[in-house]
Amino acid sequence: MPKRAFNGVLKVLAYFADKVGEEVTMYQIQRELGMRYDTLARAVEVLKNVGFLEERIDPGPPARRLVRLTEKGRQAAQYARELLRLAGIL
Repeated sequence: MPKRAFNGVLKVLAYFADKVGEEVTMYQIQRELGMRYDTLARAVEVLKNVGFLEERIDPGPPARRLVRLTEKGRQAAQYARELLRLAGIL
């Protein structure tokens, strides 16, 4: 995985450290993190594949992708936030 993509995965995971139990739209994550949508979508896909995030589609209108942290992802999100804080990124 390219370094830039890995950084995006960590940022998205760390973002959820304060959102335990909340469903968040992809647009909200994109706006708050200032990420490109394609970068965000790749990061969310990686995190879903390892079981840290789950996603559902709200049919709307308008249709929205809602994402939330899984039980497995809770501790990982805390670690990601701390790692980015120690690296001076957060």
